[in-house]
Amino acid sequence: MNYSQSIPLYVALLIILIPLVAVGFYYIQLKKSEELWKFALEGAGDGVWDWDIHNDVANFSSQYKDMFGFNDIDINTSIKEWNNRIHPDDALSMTKAIDSYLSGKSDKYVHEHRVICKDKSIKWVLSRGMIVKRDKHGKPLRMVGTHTDITARKLLETRLENLAHFDALSNVPNRTLFNDRLKLALSYAKRERKMLAVMFIDLDLFKEINDLYGHETGDIVLKKVSRQLVSCVRESDTVARMGGDEFVILLPIIDSEEDAISVAHKIIESVAQPIKVEKTHLHVTCSIGIAVYPHHGKDEKLLVINADMAMYQAKKSGKNQAKFFEEAMLQ
Repeated sequence: MNYSQSIPLYVALLIILIPLVAVGFYYIQLKKSEELWKFALEGAGDGVWDWDIHNDVANFSSQYKDMFGFNDIDINTSIKEWNNRIHPDDALSMTKAIDSYLSGKSDKYVHEHRVICKDKSIKWVLSRGMIVKRDKHGKPLRMVGTHTDITARKLLETRLENLAHFDALSNVPNRTLFNDRLKLALSYAKRERKMLAVMFIDLDLFKEINDLYGHETGDIVLKKVSRQLVSCVRESDTVARMGGDEFVILLPIIDSEEDAISVAHKIIESVAQPIKVEKTHLHVTCSIGIAVYPHHGKDEKLLVINADMAMYQAKKSGKNQAKFFEEAMLQ
């Protein structure tokens, strides 16, 4: 065979080898690209996950596992097992967010939820992901994303919310939160034709305690009275501090006025118990005014005003008692 006859063979080999080399080069570049991408994400402090949707298998970066205290032998790659570690209160909303994204109803997947760590502590994460592979029919096959630890931010948000809606001294709801809850309760009562009660409470002779023992002692009394009030009502009721030694209580659902007066008597008895502050036993009592919807007012403002007016009448009548609002009090 002469040289000229061997040319077609070399050409044939080149035709075969060049595409193979190109594919190999592309694959190497692709792997390098994925590695660089994951490295960049982890460098930002995020845990990376890679979900094979069809086979329900996920790969998690070491930083992802470290975030929740796990190592490779603690847990397998089943996405179901990892999802079981989502806080029960957040699991449904997370599933809906992913399903909405995979079905095309949402253009992105972003969700905040809590994760149960290996040591049973709870961490908040911001979960983000995107589809990176589909079949020829457009069905999602692969999804990649990250989890970012946002626990510190969530704790700060909770503190700020508490400052906005809870009394700093007594840790019960403040006037703003009470008004919000009263508005919702009143809307329900009107719609369902139910009764509710607002109770306005003022401590008797509290000024004298502040004057004799100082404001620090007065603050201790307010804290203990707050706890006593909470212990006298249902979980669905609201105890709020309006300021100073004034409190309000919302009973969102009652069957009759007798229910409200029964709670009032329980409160009067509880508050009258001696309060020990260091070596001193202090005695306080309270006066309570009660306004019931719909008999004593049909809007939030009027119910509170009338309960307040009934409380002042209870004070004038000798303190340490409860009174319902009456039209005669307006004169």
